[in-house]
Amino acid sequence: MLFTTQFLRFTPDWFREFLARASGTLWFYFAGERKKVIRENLITVLGKAEEKDVKKVFINFMRVYGDILNVPNMSKAYMNSMIKLEGEHFIGEELDRGKGAIIVSCHVGGMELAGIYLAGLGFPLYSVAETKGPGVDFFKFYKHYRGHFGSKLLPLESRKLPFRLIKLLKDNKMIVLIGDRDILNSGVECEFFGRKASIPKGIAFLSRKTGAPILVGLLALDPNSPRYLGKVFKPVYPEDFGSTNEMRKEVIRLLEEGIRMYPFQWFVFQRIWK
Repeated sequence: MLFTTQFLRFTPDWFREFLARASGTLWFYFAGERKKVIRENLITVLGKAEEKDVKKVFINFMRVYGDILNVPNMSKAYMNSMIKLEGEHFIGEELDRGKGAIIVSCHVGGMELAGIYLAGLGFPLYSVAETKGPGVDFFKFYKHYRGHFGSKLLPLESRKLPFRLIKLLKDNKMIVLIGDRDILNSGVECEFFGRKASIPKGIAFLSRKTGAPILVGLLALDPNSPRYLGKVFKPVYPEDFGSTNEMRKEVIRLLEEGIRMYPFQWFVFQRIWK
């Protein structure tokens, strides 16, 4: 990966695009079980899944991953030029309230790039990533890339993580959490696209505990250009809901809306439905 980053430094955009499409196509033909999972995801979201659409998911993943590996070669100006984020003003407005903000995203498009972009704009951003699956070395590697413009990365498995997140929110920081996959198998069963799935339960709890609003957002490849389009939905305030469960349902509804916008960029390769 480090070699690829250095290689990309000397390659034009058209060649990176060609390389991503070629490697994504090759991965599709050898994906095995992951191909079945993507097919199931598309059927659940869209009601159907053609082979060309399944292949499109693998190609899109490699296109996004190529940009992630190219991050150390990017300037802030270049990063800003490749991203257009609708609803970005919601983030600044919520930080002005002084209660921090919880950004909830999903495995759609370039979620890692979104965090790097926001950190480059000066937002005090902290994100969470697992170490158990990919390993500590990979976590350190990702920490270096995500921290290119100042974003901080925290290990998901740390026992002190909940207390750390509460303190960060009380200090008016931004934390980024993923809401479409229960990595630690400690979530709560919810309706997700009409099927039972385990969803992380800590997001709504953190919001109600600290008073911090939840901002659901995503960043995806623009189908009509080599750039990225992002969207931040209107804030979800804990005081507007009678229970944690009601709040969780609203967050899931917004996540579903975002995934339906870009179903061929939903990069979940592990089964999430029971």
